Amino acid sequence: MPTFAFSRRRSSVASTYSHLRQTGQWFCVVAFVLSGLSLPAQAEKPQPPKGFQAIFNGEDLTGWYGLNPHQGTKLKGEAKEANLAAQRADFANHWTVENGELVNDGHGPYATTEADFGDMEFRLEYKTVAGADSGVYLRGTPQVQIWDWNQEFNPERPTRRPHMGSGGLFNNTPATLGRDPLRFADRPFGQWNKLRIQQIGARTWVWLNSRPVVEGAVMENFWDRSKPLPATGPIMLQTHGGEIRWRNLFVREIPKAEGERFLATHPALPEPTHFDVAYGPHLKQKLHFWKAPSDKPTPVLLFIHGGGWNAGGRMSGLTTMLPELLAAGISVASVEYRFIAEATEDGVVPPVKGPLHDAARALQYVRSQAKEWNIDKERIAASGGSAGACSSLWLAFHPDLADPDSEDPVARESSRLYCAAVTGAQTTLDPKQMKEWTPNSRYGGHAFGFKGQPATDGKPAVSQFDEFLAKRDSITEWIAEYSPYALVSKDDPPVYLFYSAPPAMGKPQKDPTHTSNFGVQLKAHCQAEGSECELVYPGAEGVENATVTEYLIQQLTGK
Repeated sequence: MPTFAFSRRRSSVASTYSHLRQTGQWFCVVAFVLSGLSLPAQAEKPQPPKGFQAIFNGEDLTGWYGLNPHQGTKLKGEAKEANLAAQRADFANHWTVENGELVNDGHGPYATTEADFGDMEFRLEYKTVAGADSGVYLRGTPQVQIWDWNQEFNPERPTRRPHMGSGGLFNNTPATLGRDPLRFADRPFGQWNKLRIQQIGARTWVWLNSRPVVEGAVMENFWDRSKPLPATGPIMLQTHGGEIRWRNLFVREIPKAEGERFLATHPALPEPTHFDVAYGPHLKQKLHFWKAPSDKPTPVLLFIHGGGWNAGGRMSGLTTMLPELLAAGISVASVEYRFIAEATEDGVVPPVKGPLHDAARALQYVRSQAKEWNIDKERIAASGGSAGACSSLWLAFHPDLADPDSEDPVARESSRLYCAAVTGAQTTLDPKQMKEWTPNSRYGGHAFGFKGQPATDGKPAVSQFDEFLAKRDSITEWIAEYSPYALVSKDDPPVYLFYSAPPAMGKPQKDPTHTSNFGVQLKAHCQAEGSECELVYPGAEGVENATVTEYLIQQLTGK
């Protein structure tokens, strides 16, 4: 209800209680309340961040009406007017307000703002149930998708990918950037998800639970793809198949000058030349390929994203590098791969073998396409951050996995690199080394299937790293095979290591998983073995290349 109505009702309730005290009836009211019946509690009024306005008041449906734009699109005249009126009338039958939340029962017209919006930043929270399918329409156009992500992928409907998670621009053309989210970021059912959407012109950015899932993709005009997205239009909350709840819906309109400045520093990403190319049979064994324009075969960067081999997406960490690499004549392949859980499900032992061998297979596949994609198969580098950096170093140091006798032409290709340039790399998967180098180390046990132990029968809990360290001697063969440090030899290609903070050997680190202590030890080991390693961190001496991108361009092109 409007604020003034709430204030008037509160005043009326206070007067009633005063009258009851004066007439001796207060005891009856107290007894009534204590009997288990109480007056309904008022939800707190939404508190928008500075610069934002609330478009849902948390009390009633003021400012909203019902409209499913897909109904009656072919109707005209009085028939169309009657359909629109019926949808407005039906709105309150399916949309209600409970405890400050806007609730839909899974049916009826979409909740549509009376106001239109253009360039804006929109923040909201939602919570849904199994079987529900929803989304956010911008300028009256579908949509930022919300999935029941537990649905299994149906190969007969290959462009419908709920398993990839929510946040993508689902109604865009398939096989384009932004149509599916960059990474999976949904929370489990029963928890609130936070969406942040920024739209400037037709370009759209989406963050789901603080993780970027769409980075500046153009939202297509679903209603007429030959025309641009409308300049303004309503926000619409879709309903389809199951209850969904919304709260804290806040909008900030973006001034023209601010939008222009933002677009100037965030150029649109080029679409891949080859989108979602399968290099193996698993759903996750896919890569994008961007072909640099050239009359001669081009060098290639194989990009392997980070995320602890448990999360992330193939564009994570690539977007700022991609335009510069292509402009320098370097083609780019960005790899998706099986995470630890998926490798475990496939029976891969140890689990880390899954993502590492997927990276090797992707490299071999790219080489097998040398003629078709106009690439120089001798000049292929790898790069990535965190776990992707560890994978890149593993490729750089591991002996060639090529099988010249295989019937599979991809398997006959080399898995060796020309060079590797990485950020925040874990250079060892040996817990003993980690503990010696950085006493508060806590990473890596999951790579070998260690999960730790919960507290039971008075015994304290055991972390996955402590279990990893305690059982280290039982997996020394795995460490020798999958730890980059253990594989270094004098015939390895040059590597470049970038870290964001200086080292402090033997001391606890603020970020022990990405400490430059890893880099110091690997560089010393490489020097001892006679292989080349450049280490960069704040304050490092003798830096020749300030960034990963600079190093890659210098190595692959000589410029």
